[in-house]
Amino acid sequence: MPEEKKGLNNTTIALMVSVALFYDVLQILLSYILMGWFIIPIAYLTFFVWFRIHGLKFLSMKRAPTLGVGAFLEIISAGIIPSITFTVLRISLDSKLKKLTSVLGIIKK
Repeated sequence: MPEEKKGLNNTTIALMVSVALFYDVLQILLSYILMGWFIIPIAYLTFFVWFRIHGLKFLSMKRAPTLGVGAFLEIISAGIIPSITFTVLRISLDSKLKKLTSVLGIIKK
């Protein structure tokens, strides 16, 4: 059986960020009828599963500050700031950076 590759490639990151941006735009549009909050659990569940499929954790204690800042931005801006996109971009680029540094031998596991 071939070894599974864990991590995200550039195409997957671009697709994740595009989907997150779609969720943020949809949330802004639904905020006008006071239903923008409905998108947040759907988005987080989507990315929780998507990151798990690729062998990464979306929700963890290490990522709590990133998710906390995203949740705080959602609350204070009523969904106007694209915090879902920022959160997904931050987590995916963090995983990509760790993969790159491990390949280059900068950080040892």
